[in-house]
Amino acid sequence: MRCNICGCYEFLDMNSRKSVRCKKCGSLERTRLLWLYLQRLEISKNTRILHLAPERGLYDRIKTLTDKSNYVVADINPKAYSFAPECKKIDLCDLEDWPSFEFDLIIHSHVLEHVPCNIAYTLFHLHRMLSNNGTHLCIIPFMPGKYDECFQDIGDHERIRRFGQNDHVRRFGSDDIHAHLGKLLKLPSKFDATEDFSPKTLIEANIPENHWRGFHIGTVLSLKRQDMVLL
Repeated sequence: MRCNICGCYEFLDMNSRKSVRCKKCGSLERTRLLWLYLQRLEISKNTRILHLAPERGLYDRIKTLTDKSNYVVADINPKAYSFAPECKKIDLCDLEDWPSFEFDLIIHSHVLEHVPCNIAYTLFHLHRMLSNNGTHLCIIPFMPGKYDECFQDIGDHERIRRFGQNDHVRRFGSDDIHAHLGKLLKLPSKFDATEDFSPKTLIEANIPENHWRGFHIGTVLSLKRQDMVLL
């Protein structure tokens, strides 16, 4: 097995998940799956990209594919990304000033569960910012149970219990995807990475079989501008 992002052959444990974090670039199984889907897109020097909370390994690869001026990386806390000194500040609860039809590709992984405002607001504006043929490629962590959110100060213990992590404000439940998130986005009826990649390719990139199918913490969604129901 080999990291398909940086080429490293060594992997470390991540909490209870054994040998999933790349020792060199820090990629996780979901990051390597996201990179496989990114490689399927026709990214050129003219592709305008917004990458939220950029992962270092993906950042290092993507910046070689498009012109520097077309690759925008952004986060609520830009200082957390010392490897990307050009990282801009973005507040996903305050997006009115970001231009419409600006990006051909918007990328993010495990971001929306941190955003402390109406999720419909954030998704609406991200899709508004896409070009007519743009792609929103993202990973939203789906967990067992139903959708839940809370913006109140409920303490770390309660946040971990309800949302899985003390800096999360919501839980995307796998039991009611189409009754909640599916009311905002035209989601696929299922996710099966083996319809896009061979098992050999997935195994070689150290993407375990529990990431291949279903709505889970590593499901990759490929959405178009018009897949936002409210737009």
